[in-house]
Amino acid sequence: MRAVSRPSAGGDHAPAAGADARDRRLRGPVRAVDSLAGLLAAGILLVGVVLLLAALIAPAALDAAGLGPADGPGWSRVIAQLATGVAGEAVVRLRARWPVPVRVLGDLAVVGAVLGVIWWAWWP
Repeated sequence: MRAVSRPSAGGDHAPAAGADARDRRLRGPVRAVDSLAGLLAAGILLVGVVLLLAALIAPAALDAAGLGPADGPGWSRVIAQLATGVAGEAVVRLRARWPVPVRVLGDLAVVGAVLGVIWWAWWP
């Protein structure tokens, strides 16, 4: 059975033929930005968790080993990495429902935030 197209009062809402070709061309770059944002969000979250565990465990371990106190990254850097990782993961989880331009902007915001935190925390 063939569907019959009826004109509506608001005009034709079917996407143009060029829109399909454009969507296919953009699919690769959007996936690349999605992947980069996901990788950086997960990575910074993992680094934050490892630093949190090290900050909690290291003082007792160093004292037991007789090495004395150590100078670590500090709580502000640990919290910044954890917060950026959690926010990045939230964007990664929610972006599937967003339109493509908003999705790309969200991904780019995650990439920028992660790179900014890495620069701030690791290259003072």
